[in-house]
Amino acid sequence: MELVFIALVLVGVLAYIAAPLFAATRARVAPAARANESLLIERDAAYAALRDLDFDFQLGKLSERDYHALRERAKANAAQILQQLDAASMPDNGHATLDSGPQTADADDIERAVAQVRAARRKADAHCGNCGKPYHAGDQFCARCGNKL
Repeated sequence: MELVFIALVLVGVLAYIAAPLFAATRARVAPAARANESLLIERDAAYAALRDLDFDFQLGKLSERDYHALRERAKANAAQILQQLDAASMPDNGHATLDSGPQTADADDIERAVAQVRAARRKADAHCGNCGKPYHAGDQFCARCGNKL
């Protein structure tokens, strides 16, 4: 009798532990959310590839001809990913959508804010005072000479 009781308890515990593996009510992620997440991962990988190319060229691992060819290819890939991200975030009416809470700002205000951010990113005219190499906003040291920016 004890063996039957132990067997029943063991089967119950195993069923309780294995239940999540067989549950059909798993949270399902919307395909659009998965596509956006995939594009964001690809964007980050493209940025990392560009940084790695720049670093390898600065270290002398790449010839100038190879560097320029690889950089153009990587830039084209990054641009394509950014276009896909922009297209995924624009509904049919051409205005960007915000997924975070209720919208209180006017769509034109949002468009202006986005344009200002993009213009600020394009303005990367900052150059190292020591060697003249351009640097990105947020950099604390020059990638070429190590000078504090």
